[in-house]
Amino acid sequence: MGLSSPINPRMILGSLVEDAFCGLIMERAGSSGNGLLRFSEFPDDESPSSKCETKDALFEWISQKIPGVSKWVYAKGEASYDAAPWKEGSWSDVYLKDIETYITNGIMLMMDEVEKCHEMNPEPISFDIPAPCWESNPHFPVKDKLNQHLKWDITPRNSSLQSSWAQAWETARPWVKDPRCFQPQRMYHPEDWAAGECDLVLRWDGRTRIVDIKLSDPSSKFAKSLPIQLNFYAWLWNQTHEEKCQGIEGWYLGSCEKVQPDMNQLSDDYYRNIYHEMISYPADNTFPSSSECEASTGCSWCSFSNNFEIGFKPMPPCEPLENIPHRVNVKGFVQGAWGPLPNHFGEPVLGSMIKSGKNMVTLEESRPEAFPKMHTYSNRQVTIENALAGVWRGQPRLYLDEKSKITEAENIELTRLGMLRTKANVEGIVISCAFREGIRLDGRPWSMVQFHIWDGKHAAECVGFGASINQKTTSIRVGDHIRIVSADIGWRDSLLQLRIDARTTRIEIIPPKD
Repeated sequence: MGLSSPINPRMILGSLVEDAFCGLIMERAGSSGNGLLRFSEFPDDESPSSKCETKDALFEWISQKIPGVSKWVYAKGEASYDAAPWKEGSWSDVYLKDIETYITNGIMLMMDEVEKCHEMNPEPISFDIPAPCWESNPHFPVKDKLNQHLKWDITPRNSSLQSSWAQAWETARPWVKDPRCFQPQRMYHPEDWAAGECDLVLRWDGRTRIVDIKLSDPSSKFAKSLPIQLNFYAWLWNQTHEEKCQGIEGWYLGSCEKVQPDMNQLSDDYYRNIYHEMISYPADNTFPSSSECEASTGCSWCSFSNNFEIGFKPMPPCEPLENIPHRVNVKGFVQGAWGPLPNHFGEPVLGSMIKSGKNMVTLEESRPEAFPKMHTYSNRQVTIENALAGVWRGQPRLYLDEKSKITEAENIELTRLGMLRTKANVEGIVISCAFREGIRLDGRPWSMVQFHIWDGKHAAECVGFGASINQKTTSIRVGDHIRIVSADIGWRDSLLQLRIDARTTRIEIIPPKD
C-alpha cells in the first residue's frame, strides 16, 4: 500500500552519516578544505593540506575534516527532521560527538584497507566506472538526460609528487555513491525485474568486494538480515558485470567492526520465484490486512488496531473507497506501440493507444512487466477486460496488469471510452503522511506530498506533485479528518491512488467535534 512510518532521528542520521563518510573517502590525498561542504554550500572547515608521508600523517589529515562534515550532518539532519510532517522522538537526543564517532569509525575501517594496500603496493587498476573523487568528473549512468550546462571545478593531480601512503589512499579508494550524481546509481537486472544499490565496492586488489554500511553494531535486531542482503547484491553484481563478486562485508560504524558473511550464491530461479511471489500477492485496499505478517522487527502496521475512531459516514458527494470503480471493459482499435519507456514514476513500461469513434485513450502497463504482451495486439480491433481506468494530466488513461485480458469477446458489458470515470470524492481519516523531494534524471527537482486516508474499511494513497503542493496539502497531519472533492483517479501497482490537482481538487480538513 505504500504506508509510511513516522520519521525518527536515527532514520535521518543513517543516510546522512553514510553520505558524509563517502564524501571523505572521495577526498584527494593531502588536499585542503572539504569537497562535500563546498558542494553542499556549507561553511568549509578549510582544513590544511598535507604530504601524508606516514600512516599517522594520513590519518591526521583526513581526521581534521571530520568535525566539519559532522556539523553538516547535524545541521542538515535537524532541518530534515523539523520539516517532516510525521515524526517521533526528539532531535535533542542527537549529539554531535556521536556523529563524529560514527564517521571516525568509518575512516578507521577505511584506513585498514589503505594499510593493506600500502603493504601490497599493487599497480593501480583502471575501471570503466571509476571510484568517485571530488577532483574528477562525476559519472552519470544516463548521460543523454543531462543538462549540458553542468560544470565541475576540477583540479588535476600530479601523482609524481605523492608519498607512498597518499598513493595507497588513492589506490584503495572504493567506488561509493557520489553525492554529486542525482541519477540512481543502482544495478538493474538485464530483464528489469531486480535492482539494488551498493554502498561501497572495493576493487583495489583485483577482487570485487561489496560493502554495506550500517550505523549500528552486529547485535542489532536487523543484523541477521545482512548476509541475505549482501548475497543478493553479490548475485545481482554477477548478473550485471563481467568481473565476479568475490567477497561481501558489513561495516558497522557504531562499533567500528567489520563483518564478512559467507558467500552463499543462490540461483537465478530462487530470486525470480521470490519476485513472482511478490507480484502475485493480492492487490487490495482493505485495511488492516487480513494476512498475518511473520516479521519480528515490530512493524507498527502489522499490529495496527483501531487507533483512529471512525465516527462518521461519507456525506454526499463523497462515497466509500470501495465504491470507486476498479475495473472496466472497453472495446476499440489498438494502434501504436512504444516502450519500455519511463512512466511518471520513472519505471520502464510498455504503452499503446486504443481508439473508438472519435475517442482515443492511452494504454499503459500498471508497472513494469505487468502486461508484457501488449504490443502483440497492435493494429487490430479488440476487447480489453479488467482494465484500470484513471487519468494523467487531465487525460483519461487505461492501465493493464495481470488481471487484464485482451480478447475478441462480444457478449460482455462495456464502458464507452468517452465515459471513463476519472474523478472521485472521498472522506476519511489520515493514517500516514510524508513529504519527499529529489532530483530527476535531467537534474530538475521534483517534490511530492503523500498521505493515506482510511474510511474504516479501506485505505487509499493520495499524492500531490510539484505545483499541486500548497499550504493546505502540507498542513495535513496524521489523525486529521479530511474530505477530498474531485481528486484524479490513478493506480499504483494496481492499487487505487488519488492525485491532487491544484486547479480542480478541493481539500477540506474537518475540525473535531466538541
